[in-house]
Amino acid sequence: MKIQAALLAFTCLAVSPAWAINKCSIDGKVVFQDTACPGKGEVLVVRPASGQGSAAAPVAPAAPTKQPPAAQTAAPTQPAPPPLPVQVKSPLELEADQCLAWYRPFLRDPHGAYYTNLAKDQRVFSMDLHATNGYGGYVIKRATCEINAGRLDEAWTKIHAKRGNWPVE
Repeated sequence: MKIQAALLAFTCLAVSPAWAINKCSIDGKVVFQDTACPGKGEVLVVRPASGQGSAAAPVAPAAPTKQPPAAQTAAPTQPAPPPLPVQVKSPLELEADQCLAWYRPFLRDPHGAYYTNLAKDQRVFSMDLHATNGYGGYVIKRATCEINAGRLDEAWTKIHAKRGNWPVE
């Protein structure tokens, strides 16, 4: 009995996962397989058993094979979903993106960084920069840039960074 259980477990682990499961009716019997059904059948959508996984997109049913053209009917098409609204950034957010791009080389995890509390006083732009520390937590540090006519002034931004105790050379 233990040998049969071990063989069953080994067989389950050795089988590669199927991405689609087809429920087929063959000779009056219901069969589940990973290839398209030769006759009547449907495609089943498999979703994660636990966790917050994203919902799988429905898979189109397998095309019937070897049926006369008269038996195939055109399925009604559904209208396309409306396009997603384009989010336009404000001028302050565009300046924040420039400032964040300048500070990224000084961050431990530059891709996970983001900003909040944007403020501008004439040409001096400041924001709270959120970035991960070496232990997986987020730290907040004030970052200041000099923006002149919509462009970042590197010399003045470097001076502001030194005043804010950023590790610039």
